[in-house]
Amino acid sequence: MGYENFILTVNSSSIIILMVMAAILLTATRFRGESGYAAAIIVVPNVPVYLYNMSRMLGWHDFSLFMFPISSSVNTLLMPLLWLFAKKNFEPSFKLKPIHLLHLLPGLICLALCLSLSPEQRLASIRHEMTGDDTLLGDVNTIIIFLQMVIYFAVIFRFLHKKKKAIRDTASDAEWVQKEWIPVFEYLFAALFVIVMVCYAIWPRTDAWLIQILNVIAMFYLVYNTIAHPVMPIVQVVEDEPETADTSEVETSAAPAMDEQQMKEVCEKASQYMAESKAYLRPDISLALFAREINIPQRTLSRAINGSLGCNFFEFVNRMRIEEAKRLLCDLRTSDFNIDSIYSDCGFRSRSTFFMVFKKMTGMSPAAWLEGR
Repeated sequence: MGYENFILTVNSSSIIILMVMAAILLTATRFRGESGYAAAIIVVPNVPVYLYNMSRMLGWHDFSLFMFPISSSVNTLLMPLLWLFAKKNFEPSFKLKPIHLLHLLPGLICLALCLSLSPEQRLASIRHEMTGDDTLLGDVNTIIIFLQMVIYFAVIFRFLHKKKKAIRDTASDAEWVQKEWIPVFEYLFAALFVIVMVCYAIWPRTDAWLIQILNVIAMFYLVYNTIAHPVMPIVQVVEDEPETADTSEVETSAAPAMDEQQMKEVCEKASQYMAESKAYLRPDISLALFAREINIPQRTLSRAINGSLGCNFFEFVNRMRIEEAKRLLCDLRTSDFNIDSIYSDCGFRSRSTFFMVFKKMTGMSPAAWLEGR
């Protein structure tokens, strides 16, 4: 197989695979939640570029001229879509506003530059790209994408770090377990971007095939996890005096220090009440609600659990839920329970969350744990 045929095969296969994955994703999720953003990430920034690569390799000059401005502009939409995907997943109330149209500005700049060229100049640019060298327009596009990568990933990772802390402190259920694959996906994409940029700097012609292969791998991960993790809105309950994620660290550091004995006493009170009231069986239990019930300041309770038990409130509750699950699993042979149905009796909102938390805490699935008894 010649190099041109290799590029053609990679691009055509990538188009088919990505379109199939997008169709499977939307069908399986029934267009719920963030599936629309995920499908857009799969199709919009990628398929037009691959179509353009195919058309220029096949010598379809009319189609290449048509796809040239499109492919040179939509590839700047990937980073904004990744940012919006993260925002929508961790801020259910997030709505698109006119100001968000500014994310389209780099794409519009590239589109305007392409349209400013005459058809003859575009064709000459396309033919020049076939030699493996980039044109001025290609260099501009590459610089824009590189700057987007640096800026957007910095913003995304900072946002996810803040949300991770807020959710772990105040989550009402296993929301973080349901969502923790998303930061992994973003890190995966960042790693792939670095690989692509390094390879492009060494040999620019890799942009015609390497990106496609790595992108398909990332999209498999995206589709699998979007389908495997059903939509679970993040519900955070605040106390009467609102406390924002941005100021919690400052306020906590200013709070009176607690020694080990004080933290131990707070944890004993919390554990005793949690066990006696079985509050951990309530799917809506949160740090704010629980602190109010046992009449302990929320920050004091959070610091005590972290300092004395070495975990956050989220893990503190789920430890008790998993112990309840183990008890129910041991009763399976003499009851009407089955592994797939006990999750709600342990305080979990969904079967998938129960299975993930159980495996995370025990190192094995519920069925494997039961067999080992």
